Amino acid sequence: MLDFISILFIFILDNIPQTTSKGFLIMPYLAYLSYRKDKKIAFLFPLLAVILALHSREPAFAFLFVGINIIFYHLYFINFDYNIGNLYILSLLQIVAWKIFVKSPFVIVNVLFLSVFYFIINLLYMRRATK
Repeated sequence: MLDFISILFIFILDNIPQTTSKGFLIMPYLAYLSYRKDKKIAFLFPLLAVILALHSREPAFAFLFVGINIIFYHLYFINFDYNIGNLYILSLLQIVAWKIFVKSPFVIVNVLFLSVFYFIINLLYMRRATK
């Protein structure tokens, strides 16, 4: 059920023109899927890439972005655990990756403000994944 709700929210937010706001759901959801290692991942990762590619000027870059994030999160979870201590660092890394993806300028105040939302969403997904 969480997967359906997350994909639905990401699809709805993907229609909003403000590109910075979409990342706070997409990036934590990618981390959550990478940590779970279920069979559903084979369907959900391409679905997420298609949703990102629908409203992107460069659809191939959206697929590449999701693929690189899968590899990054896999390597991250090999070396670090999915816990509160590592969650804030993961949130900051997600913000940097999303800013590079949408080609948005780095404003420190914006990054610090977004890190709170990323941390909260990551915390909700972490609680569900480690339950």
